[in-house]
Amino acid sequence: MAEQFKNLASASLASGIDDVTTSLVVSSAMGFTGGDFRILIDSEIMKVTGVSGTTFTVVRGQEGTSAASHASATAAFHVLTAGALDAHDQDDLAAFGTYAARPAAGTPGRIFLPTDGAFIERDDGTSWTKFGPIWPMTPPQPSDFSTWLNQSTAACTNTYGPMHLVGPSSSSAIWRAVLKSYPTPPFTLVTAFLPNTIANAYSSYVTLGLCIRDSASAKMEVYGLGGAGADMNIRGYYFASATPSSGTSVTGWPTGQHFSESPLVWLKYVDDSTNRIISLSVNGLTWTQLASNTRTTNLTPDQIGVAVQANAGYSSSSPAMAIDTGITVLHWSQS
Repeated sequence: MAEQFKNLASASLASGIDDVTTSLVVSSAMGFTGGDFRILIDSEIMKVTGVSGTTFTVVRGQEGTSAASHASATAAFHVLTAGALDAHDQDDLAAFGTYAARPAAGTPGRIFLPTDGAFIERDDGTSWTKFGPIWPMTPPQPSDFSTWLNQSTAACTNTYGPMHLVGPSSSSAIWRAVLKSYPTPPFTLVTAFLPNTIANAYSSYVTLGLCIRDSASAKMEVYGLGGAGADMNIRGYYFASATPSSGTSVTGWPTGQHFSESPLVWLKYVDDSTNRIISLSVNGLTWTQLASNTRTTNLTPDQIGVAVQANAGYSSSSPAMAIDTGITVLHWSQS
């Protein structure tokens, strides 16, 4: 329950208590709230969790004080303490948890942050008002990925919280990636990223996205965005090496699918020990399956990470353009 505060509320014990009593009677409960609040008796702080008439239910010895015996007629003062302020900050200003566990409205100004919902909500005293959308994020860090593929002048940095991988433009097609060891199946990986690229003839396969790789054979698959002309499409391609003069669409992948104008791309990658399943979302909550293949189709991965194609932003046309390709990864969560 949210802690309550009152000015100058005080009473005295109607009878003495020992150091283990959890229910005490005061001379008058006038001025006190219904709980939760804190009282000081002698040098002991107690937390009152319930009030029934003049009977207080209490938790003894709070905030480093010791439970002790107190004589009849000893004063009990309603006090504002460091513990009460901490509880107010943690519980009364914001609540955090699943949407199903959202507390009842009734504390005006309180914020609710869902772990599995799309809205931040504000308590107006009687109901929750939704704002958003928002998503809980677990941003990866460059240190999470210990292996570079074709780094050259590419860079992977922590940019204001999320991880940003950028591959300088190049007249030759080459993948640059940050990778780590492939998890032991079964597992589910959910990632969300913002693309920083353009659609042109050099990115007709796939430009950036989630990457799996077989380090022994150099084979790799990339799931993300790419496009020729003006459209950016959601794509999944297999490459025999990191210098993709050509690629092959992942078996079963829908072709020519223009991606939503939402800048945020959510991908879910599942390796259930039998199949590799790729799904797409624009909200991280509802998913559309894009492809499912046996987990050894094309390659048996031992690395996973994030990749960009270096020449996706390159053009030799007039006027010449040289645009770096980047991906900002906001979320990377494995279960």
